[in-house]
Amino acid sequence: MSLDPSQPPSRIQASMVIRNIGQLVTVAQQPVPGATGPLQVIEHAAMAIHDGTIVWIGPDNMTEPLFQTDETTNTQDISIVDAEGAVVTPGFVDSHTHLVFAGDRAEEFHLLRSGVSYAELLAQGRGILTTVQATRSASTEALLGLAQARLETMRLHGTTTVEIKTGYGLDRVTEEACLRIINMLMAQEKTALTPQTEMRIIPSFLGAHVLPQEYQDRREAYIDLVTEELLPSFVGLARFCDVYCDREAFTLEECRRILTQAKELGYQLKVHADQFSPSGGARLAAELGATSADHLDYASDDDLDALREAGVVATMLPGTSYTLRMPYPSARRLIDRGLHVALATDFNPGTCYCENMQMIIGLAMSAMGMSLEEALIAATINGARALGLTRLVALRWVNIANSPSGHCPITMRLAITSE
Repeated sequence: MSLDPSQPPSRIQASMVIRNIGQLVTVAQQPVPGATGPLQVIEHAAMAIHDGTIVWIGPDNMTEPLFQTDETTNTQDISIVDAEGAVVTPGFVDSHTHLVFAGDRAEEFHLLRSGVSYAELLAQGRGILTTVQATRSASTEALLGLAQARLETMRLHGTTTVEIKTGYGLDRVTEEACLRIINMLMAQEKTALTPQTEMRIIPSFLGAHVLPQEYQDRREAYIDLVTEELLPSFVGLARFCDVYCDREAFTLEECRRILTQAKELGYQLKVHADQFSPSGGARLAAELGATSADHLDYASDDDLDALREAGVVATMLPGTSYTLRMPYPSARRLIDRGLHVALATDFNPGTCYCENMQMIIGLAMSAMGMSLEEALIAATINGARALGLTRLVALRWVNIANSPSGHCPITMRLAITSE
């Protein structure tokens, strides 16, 4: 793909050309001729796509190359899209979700509003355990249908890449069923009618989400189950192994054991870290070279420095703070310490029932000290970093301006050199 509109090639093979783009937000990691600002924005731009891949960007004027459908034909079969002055931005990369589950926890939301703490709900066998019971009782067909509907809602809100965790089965049968459902979703997206409608899905195994009810007096036996049976069995079904390292979930040493085994088996690592207490999860993520550490509400300055030095992405989840009425952690603090900061929904049935990355961006700006540019970078290229996808980002046409034609999502792939 040419990122130098001043020297366009004479001929470009394309199946679609988008014209009349008011602003093209490239988030390029290197200077682009004619682009300005931290987001590398090109004003009055055009874009050419071939088979779902962006092959040219540049100004919408006579310096455009000649577009053709193949080596011999002309432009007659190229789809021309008028963006009507809208803005083209990268698609949202939602790098932390719990999308596959059954049941709801609306009653618990009311209890939280009434002053009952999240820890008290867990002690009563509610919270995550409520969802575990409902998920274990649901059929594969029901879980798949629920997940498909949620995925479609995410797509309509502008998400083009999503990570999906397990963690509501907490036994071999249900955890495997949930992983296979995630893989079914991946296969369905790969057979989309056009490359422009495909959603990229990343599967994660979160067996260490919370201690299941039947293991309440047998913690070590459950850790044995996860490390010695589930992790080896799920190689190839999940890209990441995640753990919940906090006072309400698993201890630092339990998480170290699980993640060490996962790393040896070839999983990439993620950590729910320091959400409700300074658990040591962030430091563990740095120690083991995790791809991301998520939440970080109680991470210390030293923890953040360790994450930066280890190249771990810091993922912030303001929707959870909103639901639980917790103080919002400062994104400014992380950014100023030199970390790559990502934003994600943490979509789940209890502490953040939100599929909308647009809302998360708004919360990050209003409550966490992010600028618009920082929030958009966090929700796109840094979300990709949090999934180990720094060289492949999905772009999506987002109609930010008022357009008579309304909202029109188009997903494309753009190779970006990030370092």
